[in-house]
Amino acid sequence: MEAKQEGSAKAEGSAKAVGRRGAGSETKRKGIQSVEIGIGVLDALVRLGRPSSLTDIARASGQSVSQAHRYLASFVNTGFLRQDPATALYDLHTGALRLGLAAMGRLDTFEEASRAAQELVAASGRTVLIAVWAETGPTIIRWYPGNPPVYTMLTIGSHLSLTWSATGRIFLAFLNEGFVSDLLQRELAQDRSEGPVDIDAMRAQTRREMSAAVDGTTAPGLRAFAAPVFNLQGQLVLALSIIASPGFGRDGDAAAREMLIATAREVTHRLGGRWPQPG
Repeated sequence: MEAKQEGSAKAEGSAKAVGRRGAGSETKRKGIQSVEIGIGVLDALVRLGRPSSLTDIARASGQSVSQAHRYLASFVNTGFLRQDPATALYDLHTGALRLGLAAMGRLDTFEEASRAAQELVAASGRTVLIAVWAETGPTIIRWYPGNPPVYTMLTIGSHLSLTWSATGRIFLAFLNEGFVSDLLQRELAQDRSEGPVDIDAMRAQTRREMSAAVDGTTAPGLRAFAAPVFNLQGQLVLALSIIASPGFGRDGDAAAREMLIATAREVTHRLGGRWPQPG
């Protein structure tokens, strides 16, 4: 009972901490306020996701129309934005492209994911792993033990089922179906469970919830959740998973799952990726 309460309290009590890190509210350094406001205006246009009017950008950035206009004019003058002479709409221009490409070139996908995974372990106490798609299917490439650690035959290099693991279901739902079809057919042919597996329903649920969950199907006694990480083109690049032994109370699972999804979304954003709307 004490272990159950401790596991639950740890997950619930640290959910806000991960959320705060994901929201980027670490202690702020003293800076130049006008620069921060200008970046906010630029970010508002990025978040709008389309060529936008002065009014829409001002509203999205929380600035007055006159103030937003001055910042937009400066970004046009420096080549970061352009204004269409026919529609007067603002959009990103070559300066923003150069900056974005330079940032993308310096990003290390696995370093970003590893850093986030370790933060999630510290916040939740649970074991976190990173998996990618390999020729043999979903494969574990990073393993960060929690406290207490999970004892299982799974380790770095282990291959996971597409249908019976939370990690595999992420690849099943978000990876191009052509990549997974051969492995999926082999798994279904070997499946000894009672009744057919509804792959379409499994995919739909994973896409709707932006995560997957299993209980005891990957390894006896272990519960697992997994969430996707996407790149700039909206393509799945890896899966983050969080697993727990019976020492963690089930009443902490919902909070742990929320923390995992928030972490996967934050890593996607760090990579310049696009987090899809739940489908």
